Amino acid sequence: MRRGTRFGFSVTVAVIVALLVPALAAALSIIIYVNSGVAGATLGMKDSTAAKKIGKVVKSGRDSSYEGQTVYYFYFGTKSGGKYPIEMYSNSRHKVFTFVVNSYRYKTLKGVRVGTSEAALKKAYPGLKRRPGPVYIRYSLGTRTGTDFYVKSKRVQRIVVRTY
Repeated sequence: MRRGTRFGFSVTVAVIVALLVPALAAALSIIIYVNSGVAGATLGMKDSTAAKKIGKVVKSGRDSSYEGQTVYYFYFGTKSGGKYPIEMYSNSRHKVFTFVVNSYRYKTLKGVRVGTSEAALKKAYPGLKRRPGPVYIRYSLGTRTGTDFYVKSKRVQRIVVRTY
């Protein structure tokens, strides 16, 4: 009788885990706010404040060779495939002007993330402007402040929330 009880308990735990894992994965997805920001950090916010909202900075620095301007960069997460999951850039006044998302863990409110198919992207955002390039097809929302979805091989490879 004791063996049957253990088996029943194991099955119950397995069912609970199977039900919770998808919900937990969805809860762990960090939101990209189209034309605005990432994970509560927004364009125009002071970089130190924005960094606290995103998480632990693993690398940061200053680059003076960005089109003749000084830019501060902040990288978050573990580097994979030569890219950090999220990159943040700010100007000489430390105001954030770009977020670059390279990870599937971040998604828009409409569910688009790195890895989403080109067809699903166009269905989620029917008003996108298509701009073919030599490597990527760039789909854009907005004008000076906007969001760009970079597509290669019919999949979103990178999402950029930016202002110019």
